[in-house]
Amino acid sequence: MRIAAASLCALTLACAASKPAPQTAPASRAPVPLDEYFKAHRYGALSLDMSFSHDDRLAAFQSDAGGRLDLWVKPLDGGAARQITRVEGFIGNFAFSPAADVLAYEADVGGDELPHLFLTDSEGSDPRDVTADYPKGRRTQFAQWAPDGKTFLYLSNLRDEKLLDLYEYDLASGRAKLLWIATGSLAFGLTDRAHQRFVLRETLSDKDSNLWLFERGAEQPVLLTPHESDVLYQPLDFTRDGKLLFTSDQEGEYTGLYWMDLAAKRATPLAQQPWDVDSAGESLRHRYRYVAVNADGTTRLSVQDLQSGKAVALPEAPLAGGWFPSDFSPGERYLGVFLRTDATPTTPYALDLTTGEAHRLDEPLPPSLRGRSMVVGESVRIPSFDGKAVPAVGYRPQRDPVGAIILVHGGPTSQARRTFGAFTQYLVSKGYAVLVPNVRGSTGYGKSWTRLDNHDLGGGPLQDVVACKWWLVGNAAVPDDKVVVMGGSYGGYMALAAEAFAPDEFAANVDYFGVSDLKTLVESFPAYWASDSRQIYQKFGDPRDPNDAKYQHDRSPIHFVERMKRPLLVVQGDHDPRVTKDQSDRIVQALRARKVPVEYLGLENEGHGFSRTDSMLRAYTLTDAFLDRYLLGGVGR
Repeated sequence: MRIAAASLCALTLACAASKPAPQTAPASRAPVPLDEYFKAHRYGALSLDMSFSHDDRLAAFQSDAGGRLDLWVKPLDGGAARQITRVEGFIGNFAFSPAADVLAYEADVGGDELPHLFLTDSEGSDPRDVTADYPKGRRTQFAQWAPDGKTFLYLSNLRDEKLLDLYEYDLASGRAKLLWIATGSLAFGLTDRAHQRFVLRETLSDKDSNLWLFERGAEQPVLLTPHESDVLYQPLDFTRDGKLLFTSDQEGEYTGLYWMDLAAKRATPLAQQPWDVDSAGESLRHRYRYVAVNADGTTRLSVQDLQSGKAVALPEAPLAGGWFPSDFSPGERYLGVFLRTDATPTTPYALDLTTGEAHRLDEPLPPSLRGRSMVVGESVRIPSFDGKAVPAVGYRPQRDPVGAIILVHGGPTSQARRTFGAFTQYLVSKGYAVLVPNVRGSTGYGKSWTRLDNHDLGGGPLQDVVACKWWLVGNAAVPDDKVVVMGGSYGGYMALAAEAFAPDEFAANVDYFGVSDLKTLVESFPAYWASDSRQIYQKFGDPRDPNDAKYQHDRSPIHFVERMKRPLLVVQGDHDPRVTKDQSDRIVQALRARKVPVEYLGLENEGHGFSRTDSMLRAYTLTDAFLDRYLLGGVGR
């Protein structure tokens, strides 16, 4: 569940009326078996990152080609990629030194989200845990190398498990120096290249924040963004002349790109779009700047040569996709990007800024799928209970659907983008329709839409899902008794909310590590999320506030088990620190006591998500059989 995730009113259905389900022919077997789809490579779990070696000859990225997500290195002049790590959990941030063959990376064990910090090289030689002596329960997060490669910055809650302080690690001495002590709601945002100035983020709520400047050796930070109304700020980078690049929604519904003269604290707009400016950044020596805009779930990337002031001609992203940027190479020749489209798996590329060529760094598809056409999603707007339009992407089979899956993203403050879904493509090949909505509370469609779920989880967003069901019935020929809600994390909560608060609407529900109890969820959040507590309470309620007690109770599916009657599938990792195993155990035990059909898959040594390919395949194989059983009457795969 990414945080960057009264009694229910009756659900009103204005867009279509219930009618008897038409008779449908049994679904044919999938043209390509499910396990072939999961031979497609993944290049990250929670984020997409790439790093180039100091000599611009190698690119490092995550891949699960070895069976789980690890770091691989690919020569840019050709040759096969090679695996250089063998971790036991999730890899977080990683980066090559810009001056030598040294690679820093963070990795946890079993998805416990308590990563240690390791040093190795491009061969993966002798990985060394530089935080091996940290006590249990502490975590580290890599931040940035110094340009000379002699030091790097990282964050750690070594001093206080609730607060992530900023440290500088010296490679020669092997010692770390404390640079900034975190306090209250202030959290590290970014640093300049010289590691002398640091921008701190202050989270006031999910719609209001501040930026502060802390200079090395100073006693106190200085506020950069005094303001009166609700405004969100996100720091991005420093320019050559020391201006701060940041995004803000101060001028309207969407975030624009600005820079700030730090002495005058005066902001100037650089790019404002009818969509959010997602990110921007400059190369190591400030020759280039990229800007990424999120246009209805597809990234639109531009690069500017700051020496000439001209735009750099970029190759067009194939398959109607977009280039999702990661980082520039130290020599400023390449920009690492990932092709994101729903027509093929997310794929790492290096864009050569001198020749305009796009170098694909890996082939993600197995031979069995390389010649197969994948379904491309259709962007739609679905009217909800109050007349507001729910943005969604629909995937239709070639014939009338035998059923439909409404796939809800995690978050809740997140967005379902146009990306390849292996299980989605498989389901469509079997004859299912899949609809991926961005219900109220999602990002990417204006700040007013994002804020509509505050203290309303399981309310308006669930009614959006119900509206999506009836849109499928009325516009995609889906039988009204053949629709399932499925999702992970917050999407799992929505599946449970559908089970509890709309028990007559859906044929069955599928919950991957979803929330059943808002109160215990917030009480069990990792201690180091303290700086984001105000934002968390806006969505989930504050268990210390008596006024929030009714909200947390009334929107927690665990308290309404007596209403549940639809078949349910639950998947849960035993090391999940965000949505703990107890959230799933309690709902399963309660449903089994009431003889409600429930299937439960517990995954060992997995956290909040799937780090291993075999875990994903187990979960989706079970889901496939579950859908066959309750939507197709036991028709085989």
